[in-house]
Amino acid sequence: MVMRIRPAHESKTPGTIPAFRSDASIAFENAWSAIPKDGIIPDKAELRPERFAPFLRNTYLVELHDEPERRVLFRIAGEGIRNALGVDLRGRNYIDFVPEEHRDTSGTSMKLMFGAQPCGRWVRKEVMHRDGFRQLLELTQFPVRDRANGSQLVIGIVEGFGEDIAHAADDRFRFECLDHEQFIDIGAGVP
Repeated sequence: MVMRIRPAHESKTPGTIPAFRSDASIAFENAWSAIPKDGIIPDKAELRPERFAPFLRNTYLVELHDEPERRVLFRIAGEGIRNALGVDLRGRNYIDFVPEEHRDTSGTSMKLMFGAQPCGRWVRKEVMHRDGFRQLLELTQFPVRDRANGSQLVIGIVEGFGEDIAHAADDRFRFECLDHEQFIDIGAGVP
């Protein structure tokens, strides 16, 4: 299958790093693609940790809701994510970690992954820690349904957290605006 990617949003900031998906991002897509499916989007019941073994440390699973106070709830966050941020994100709302001025719209494009043209998503954004330390992160995300309760879930990996960083992770951080977003064709085109 030939994968088509269309940029959904890209920063106009001159001198930004070009957006290219990493080998890990492609490998994660292949692992997601191998999940048995009845249709384009797999059911949560088919998720098996062994399928994602190389990525588990930096894997997350979020549940999407329409209400802002629960819009993107973390269900799982791997050890690498917890260590880099200094907090266990399980049960927390992603929106609580974005700047106030972006909370109304943050996380809304994830819903497009479940639209008329289901798709994956690749995002590049920064996380800024309280001490001013910034890290450029890349997130690769794919849709999953929980057919038992009708939930929309997104499984993803994050790349960019260093192992030996020069700051103390203390749960004081915020996710900055994305500077690049691409939709990934998973068999239905891209929105």
